[in-house]
Amino acid sequence: MKKIKQQTPFTLMRKFGLNGFLAILVMAFGMSACSDDDNDDAGSAFPEKQTLNCKDGDTAEFTFQVNTNWQLTSSATWCRFVTDEVEDYSLSGIAGKQTVKLKITDEALEFDAPTTAQLIMMIGADKAIVADVVRSSKNRSLKIYDMEGNEIEKIEVGYDEYLPFVVQANFRFAATNRPEWLDIEGNAIVGSINKKVTGNVKIISDPQYAKYMQNGELTFTDEEGIESYTFPLVYKGMNPNVIEVINSNPWNWEVSLDGKTFTQTSNSGASATTATSTYRNFVPFTIQAFDDDFEPVYIEKRSEYGMTQMLISGEDDVDWMHLTGEKGNMRLKIDEASEEREGFVLVIPRALYNEIKDDLWGNLIERDIETGELDIKFSYQQGNLVMNVVQKQKKQVDEQAFKVTYYDGNWVSQEVDCTKVTDPDIIEQYSGVNDIYTMEWPSANSFTVDPMEGNFETDWLFKVMRGDKDITAEGIAEGSDTISTLFLEDPSTMTEALHFLIMKDDEIKKVLIITPNHN
Repeated sequence: MKKIKQQTPFTLMRKFGLNGFLAILVMAFGMSACSDDDNDDAGSAFPEKQTLNCKDGDTAEFTFQVNTNWQLTSSATWCRFVTDEVEDYSLSGIAGKQTVKLKITDEALEFDAPTTAQLIMMIGADKAIVADVVRSSKNRSLKIYDMEGNEIEKIEVGYDEYLPFVVQANFRFAATNRPEWLDIEGNAIVGSINKKVTGNVKIISDPQYAKYMQNGELTFTDEEGIESYTFPLVYKGMNPNVIEVINSNPWNWEVSLDGKTFTQTSNSGASATTATSTYRNFVPFTIQAFDDDFEPVYIEKRSEYGMTQMLISGEDDVDWMHLTGEKGNMRLKIDEASEEREGFVLVIPRALYNEIKDDLWGNLIERDIETGELDIKFSYQQGNLVMNVVQKQKKQVDEQAFKVTYYDGNWVSQEVDCTKVTDPDIIEQYSGVNDIYTMEWPSANSFTVDPMEGNFETDWLFKVMRGDKDITAEGIAEGSDTISTLFLEDPSTMTEALHFLIMKDDEIKKVLIITPNHN
């Protein structure tokens, strides 16, 4: 083996001399400096870091320059490299100026917070983050559509049927705030992300809302309660050609010749039990029409010389039936007569009345083909008839169990007629009590009740009930001598009936039901 003898700097200095040795050192330092410069170039080969701002659906570009081969990777699956329509999460290339395309998707997109993907470059064994791709946060979106898929700006509300619409959002939502008059089928509208949901809405069955046009708003809110969307609600009112007589049966009515006592008989239940309802002086009705605008039409049925005639108010002399009131709270009164007669009371909504008023008889009356008899057309019997009444002599009514009096606006004493209750539910409520009567609070702040039972406290006491609540202590009624005085500062605020109970030895002897006065 050949041995190599190591030479020290001093040996070299003796061999080459001082000047030669210095030349060698300069060359060595120069080589060292070149080596350091090469390392600096390698360290600065990564391009300057960039920030790319984008949103989902964008195609972004990243331009950079390097002096050697490189490889890029994306830290997020929603940020992908695109080359010749091929998508990938990594990409490599050679030195030089490069522009790479990025596809930004909506994967893992969040509300209210931007998301960032990092582009990581590798050169040899070294790597560095060369770009932050900042994707803006997702915007919430909620839209409403009609059933044909057209986007709409307002929601139409139905009258007697639900009207549908569609809601779609990119978040979970629920209908929250709504006006008191809106009826939502199922009482809720709840939706999932990007799922179409059908909502159905109509006006509630309350005349104070259903009769008139209504405007309001329906609000949808995301499940976090961060953002809400409000849309106008439009209710155009009930059908102007339709009218409703609430909870009323127009048939089997009789009224006494003096026009004071109305009775109606009806059969109910499987056993066809006959019930009789009695009213004094008038019969109240609640009529529901668009904007409370309707026209009463009175028809009298006469038989002369074996022929039936139908006489109509406005065209003939029919003026003994009177339907009066306001805002749909109506009273029907009948004039006194000396002989039996039969009449019909109809209510026609204004829009329909304007269409038929020039020929009321021709539009309302028809002749039966088989019998030849005249009658009101079936459609008007079904939709517009308030009462078919026969006025005739009636038996004297029983003595009343209460004497009720009040002073009118001229300080003239007036007596109130009380009606004996025939409602089986109320009779069952006060089982064993024979004297159950009803009256309407008169047009005065106060009135007196004489139960005709003797002296207060000695022979009878009273109790005042509102529903199931005993309100005697509220001081609505006070007793003295043989009477009790009932007082309300503003009777128009009365919304439900009061039951005035006459008590003796803790037993109910008589009941007077006092209902609100709507006129």
